[in-house]
Amino acid sequence: MIYFRLLHFKDKFSREFWIGFGIWTFTFFLPYLILGQDAYIRVHDTLEGELVWLKLLSESGFFYSLSNENKLLNLMHGLPRNVLPSGFSFVPNMINYLGMYSGYIMAQYLLKTSGYTAFYLLIRRYMHLPNLAEWVKVSIPLMITSIQFFTPFGLSIVGMPLVAFAFSRLYYKKGIITTLIILFFFPFFSSLVWSGIELIILFSFAIIIIAFYDRDQIKHWILALLAFISGSVLANIQFLNGMLFLEGFRSHRVLYNTVTDMPNFWHSLNEFLMFFFSVHYHVSIFVSLLILVVFMVAYHGIEANKWARNIMLGITAIVIWQAFYPFIEYLLRDIIFIKSFHFNRFGFVLPFLWLVLLIISLDIIAKVPRLKRWIPLILVSQFFIFMLTNDETVHNYKKLIGKDNFPSYREYLAQNLFQQIKHDVPILPQDKTLSIGLSPSIAQFNGLLTLDGLFSVYDLNYKLEFRKIFEKELEKVTWERREYFDNWGNRCYVFPAEIPLETVSHFLAKHDKLKLKNLEIDIKQFVKMGGKYILSACELLNYQELGIKPRGKYGDINKDFWIIYVYEAQ
Repeated sequence: MIYFRLLHFKDKFSREFWIGFGIWTFTFFLPYLILGQDAYIRVHDTLEGELVWLKLLSESGFFYSLSNENKLLNLMHGLPRNVLPSGFSFVPNMINYLGMYSGYIMAQYLLKTSGYTAFYLLIRRYMHLPNLAEWVKVSIPLMITSIQFFTPFGLSIVGMPLVAFAFSRLYYKKGIITTLIILFFFPFFSSLVWSGIELIILFSFAIIIIAFYDRDQIKHWILALLAFISGSVLANIQFLNGMLFLEGFRSHRVLYNTVTDMPNFWHSLNEFLMFFFSVHYHVSIFVSLLILVVFMVAYHGIEANKWARNIMLGITAIVIWQAFYPFIEYLLRDIIFIKSFHFNRFGFVLPFLWLVLLIISLDIIAKVPRLKRWIPLILVSQFFIFMLTNDETVHNYKKLIGKDNFPSYREYLAQNLFQQIKHDVPILPQDKTLSIGLSPSIAQFNGLLTLDGLFSVYDLNYKLEFRKIFEKELEKVTWERREYFDNWGNRCYVFPAEIPLETVSHFLAKHDKLKLKNLEIDIKQFVKMGGKYILSACELLNYQELGIKPRGKYGDINKDFWIIYVYEAQ
């Protein structure tokens, strides 16, 4: 019996599948094996945010706690544990058990591998592609391993083939138990904010449509939706408990007001084109121009395939919603829930839809002998496009040949510099720091208490108190810069007027050589909030006027990524 089951399992995956699996595994791990912690890990929203949150959660002792009383005292004035990511999800547990660096890498590998495998099974079982060779059918799933996405979001992007596989099982009336298991556990591997709520909405629309066409199926679809909702609640029970029952806490998101004026139609049209041809940075930099050309040739030149048409209509509808959603947000701006939660995040399905459109179009093109020979070039070109738009892949392979200047994991987190700082400067356990020109996550990673930080949810009263520290700097800048903090504010940072906003939002480095001549921050407010030390990536020339004293300059311009100036409040 076991022998026959093994044969059945082997029959599900072709030789080409395993070759693709081997290629993917080798090319993914090679830079990390060679470079170790000198590899590049995405900074934006990753090293400067979510990964460090997970590390601090792992060290807090509150990782699995449901209590709203528990707070991470090293963040702000004590950030409630339950406004941070769930301890019952896959990526946080990888960080918890494997550490921040290894956990991140293994999580990314396993997530993309599951996307590759699910996509292949979807193609093999539920897509009729008689004109394509097996190696082409493997190449398309392999592409999903090539795209860059935010690993902390889990399967929210690369897991869409798995969701489509479950939907296909429902549609073709396959075993309901397996389908329920897939949909129940999917939320434990994905993000409620980035895909969970949107999938519930899409699921509900699907049920309404099914109710009109096949009422016999409606029971299974409803069961599947309930399984998904149940999984979502259990996977995010800590966050939901915090949002519903956290007393005395009002999220800073209630003041979200990112659309203050009636949106400009031409700006929205430009957003449509940008989103259509490159998706969205938080989803992936997914350049779709070549796929669009292949679709146009196949659909208008050879065969008007209804599935290709419907997928293109779906892509267009999602992009229109994304581009013109600011109009809805503006008209409903007085509704706090609309302001604090963005309902325009359906773009997470676009990479998957574009790849499905590509494989259907290639199957049509393969019918024409003179066009069929172009398929290898199309696939190689699309792989090349994905490689160039995947920042981690590009930077790590450039690092292998010594041609990359972006900070490595080790350089960015600067453990060696902070060891020197903590050795030289008498920082007490209760002393809080403020970072200027470098992400507060670096100080957090190195065990220091911070007044500032990047957080998707924190207390509104704290934001208003923190603003007093640098409100004079905000008075110097344009309202567009001011609203970045006032009307958004996830980056609870000090924003000096003398430094470009995009620089403060990411990082300064030794090569920037910026000096602040007229920084105006309220040191009394800084001290009142518990502040003691300022860590700055640029020299503060007016430190005497501010009432602070320099405690040292750390970093070697010839070998360190950072030069850090340390100042102490009097």
